[in-house]
Amino acid sequence: MKSRVYTGRNEDLIESLNEDMRCADTIKIIVSFIMESGVKLIEESIATALNRGARIEILTGTYLGITEPSALYRLKNLLQDRGEIRIYTGKNSFHPKGYFIREEKGRRVYVGSSNISRMGLVLGLEWNYIIDEKYDEESVERFESSFDALFEKESYEMDMDFLRRYSASWKKTAYIREAESDEKGDAEEITRIEPRGIQSEALYELDLARKEGVERGLVAAATGSGKTYIGAFDAKQFGASKVLFIAHREEILKQAMESFRNVHPDRSMALFNGQWKDPDADFIFASVQTLSREEYLKSPYFQPDQFDYMIVDEFHHAAADSYRKVLDYFSPRFLLGLTATPYRMDNQDILALCENNMIYELNLSSAINRDVLCPYRYLGVYDLVDYSQVKSVNGKYVMDDLEKAYRLHERSEEVYNKYKDYGGAHTIGFCASIGHAEEMAAFFRRKGVVAEAMHSSMEIGQSDREIIVEKFREKKIRVLFTVDIFNEGVDIPEIDTVMFLRPTESYVVFLQQLGRGLRKHEDKKRLTVIDFIGNYKRAHYKPLLLAGKNPMLSEKRGVHPEDLGYPVGCQVTFDLRVIDLFKEMQKRDPLAVRLRDEFYRLKADLGRRPTRTDLFTGSDMDHKEFMRDGYLKYLYSIGELNEVEESWIGTEVEGFLRKMEKTSMSRSYKIPVLLALTENDGTVSYEELGDYFMRFYTSNPRRAMDLEMNRGNENWRTWTQKDYLKKALEMPVRFLTKKLLIHDREIQCLLFNDRIQESLSEDLASHMYDILEMLEERYFARSFIKG
Repeated sequence: MKSRVYTGRNEDLIESLNEDMRCADTIKIIVSFIMESGVKLIEESIATALNRGARIEILTGTYLGITEPSALYRLKNLLQDRGEIRIYTGKNSFHPKGYFIREEKGRRVYVGSSNISRMGLVLGLEWNYIIDEKYDEESVERFESSFDALFEKESYEMDMDFLRRYSASWKKTAYIREAESDEKGDAEEITRIEPRGIQSEALYELDLARKEGVERGLVAAATGSGKTYIGAFDAKQFGASKVLFIAHREEILKQAMESFRNVHPDRSMALFNGQWKDPDADFIFASVQTLSREEYLKSPYFQPDQFDYMIVDEFHHAAADSYRKVLDYFSPRFLLGLTATPYRMDNQDILALCENNMIYELNLSSAINRDVLCPYRYLGVYDLVDYSQVKSVNGKYVMDDLEKAYRLHERSEEVYNKYKDYGGAHTIGFCASIGHAEEMAAFFRRKGVVAEAMHSSMEIGQSDREIIVEKFREKKIRVLFTVDIFNEGVDIPEIDTVMFLRPTESYVVFLQQLGRGLRKHEDKKRLTVIDFIGNYKRAHYKPLLLAGKNPMLSEKRGVHPEDLGYPVGCQVTFDLRVIDLFKEMQKRDPLAVRLRDEFYRLKADLGRRPTRTDLFTGSDMDHKEFMRDGYLKYLYSIGELNEVEESWIGTEVEGFLRKMEKTSMSRSYKIPVLLALTENDGTVSYEELGDYFMRFYTSNPRRAMDLEMNRGNENWRTWTQKDYLKKALEMPVRFLTKKLLIHDREIQCLLFNDRIQESLSEDLASHMYDILEMLEERYFARSFIKG
């Protein structure tokens, strides 16, 4: 083939490139950036080449953040271990665009101005030149050798650690927004139902987690970011034939069924709720209130293994009894939890229900940075109500007293004034109670604003509620005051203003209600948030939540609220009185107080003293903060030890437990060794140790995967008890004898020292089991999910 030139739009560059790649034995690509729209154009050809055994090498850059993480995820999923993506690290500017093809007939290289994007390969005005080695071997050789030098010496492999960090910090640039705007006329790109953006990333992480032995996992993504479609696409890539989707609201179930129907048009689907009960459809969308009844969790309705794939939406509700009944009954091959927030402080230990596997996370701040959600203008308004004068019981305000405080005419007048100054055409006001919502709607109507109260206790049917929502969307109702009905499951993208008119102490509720207005809509550029902030608990955490930080862990605590760094396009303003309030509340919220409050919150939820494992799986505080000087010492400091435990303070026993807590692990091998000693009164023979080691890894797929991932264990599935003993002796025992145990080779046993064996009561064993459980949970969460 003679050299060819492409100098304009709509020529056959992409057809020629794809034809060459399909036949290639080697493909080398060097581009300054990669976008998902471009990957979609070439992935089928690359897949064809890979199936023929071709080797793929791609070199790109991340300068200015134009390369989309979803594009890299998509390529990594395509290549698996049959190719390599590398990131340029050289000091020079990086602008090359070249596609090198080697096939049986020879070599050729495409050189020009086209990056991997739809604009670069199809729609834009680009110049490209194809050089064939039959006519110019010297130039082709020079391009390839230059590529090889950059690939080997001025780049590094794009591993999962890099990809996750890049994805978490990536912000959509003005260049990408402009390119997407130019591509809007491409009907095929718009109408095709396929994964895109964060969905591509989450799907790769889900597939990777399953390959690593994970059977349950959580995806946390901000409201409006397409979580339901992630579940629909993942069920497809999993190859699920029977799917159960459960939620607690009818609106969620109906919307989910429509999304799944778009992805799985050939599957039968049915609702299972108070009105419809069809247990035989391929995909069942079930109300948890109905499904959790005893008459349905048995034959002939459902068998425990009837579904191979199960999705629990709004997974932060999963600790409730109704959800637990369903989760305990069914045994799917994979369970996916979906939630808008991973914060556990409001959620008991929901992450533990997914075996502590946070598979993919996109917080609200990142969703806005990535243009998944619209930006906001936030106004932190000083609340006239003094919440310290409102009675509370068990940490919750007495509603009658709160309603009385809200009846202050000045407060309602201030709400109305802020609405008139900043409110839009579709405003939601979140109220503290039904009475509060009714009173606010009446007050606004007296002011001439068409307003309605809408709440779950209204004596209206579903159709009446839909009529109210439709009037609201059509601007016939300007303001809707609600209590809880819009927290979840109701999708009104037209909402352009939200007013927080109640003390919002829950992270989950705050983010859910904020998310109600962040869905993108062509008629709005941003959401206006009017938040009335008073001296109620956790009010000073709001700036951190808006900035995408975990308030319990953030290093930004105490920073001026307007200096935190909010998402792209967002504006945050606080009344000076609110800032003074934050400063005062911050003084009363030191680490020691937060640790104590968190400890007793968990204790109240659990009905017992929290273990180390409870703190790891059920708290938003870093569990290590409780163990800075050892958990035993912390429990002693707050008077939570029994007499036996108190007798250990300052002794070798306390030091031993502290050493166990600090045990580092590059593999999980130390856990079964210490477990064997704990269960055998501090002494274990070689034979017993080999048995324990073997049972530990063969009884649990997640543990087995840790053996699988070690290159030195290729034949582990055929190991005998002696092989397991050998592994134990050559690695964990060698390291543990330095700190925690004695290795007596003469009588072939391991043992704790005399002082520990003498103290090895039921109380001490309980602490040791707890530490081992925590170490295991922490190890596998870090090893398989966090990279």
